[in-house]
Amino acid sequence: MKARCYQINSIGYSRYGALGITVCARWHDFNSFRADMGECPDRSMTLDRKNNAVEYEPGNCRWATMADQNRNRPSHSVVLTLNGISKTVTEWAAEIGVSANMINQRLYLGWSHERALTTPVKKRTSKAYR
Repeated sequence: MKARCYQINSIGYSRYGALGITVCARWHDFNSFRADMGECPDRSMTLDRKNNAVEYEPGNCRWATMADQNRNRPSHSVVLTLNGISKTVTEWAAEIGVSANMINQRLYLGWSHERALTTPVKKRTSKAYR
């Protein structure tokens, strides 16, 4: 959390610190962070900000699964409508069995909602070498 907000060489810095995301002063002390957030309830969970426009602070953070975090990502929170049913990219991905990234890539390429959600994923075939 602190590295992505304050260390320029951190992998996540461009998506956090460079965008002005900070950690509240109270949480610069780990004991205060732990008092507010408690122990992480499960090793598969990570720290998530409920509102991505607000800093890391009490009331804006939770322990979340990757599925919860993906639903909170702006690109995965885009709502697509097919046959009168509206769902987020993440919800559609889970329903149709493709990755949310695949759907987002198709949308980026200019595909319609219908085409992005109904076109089967081509399976890659590898040729056996002799």
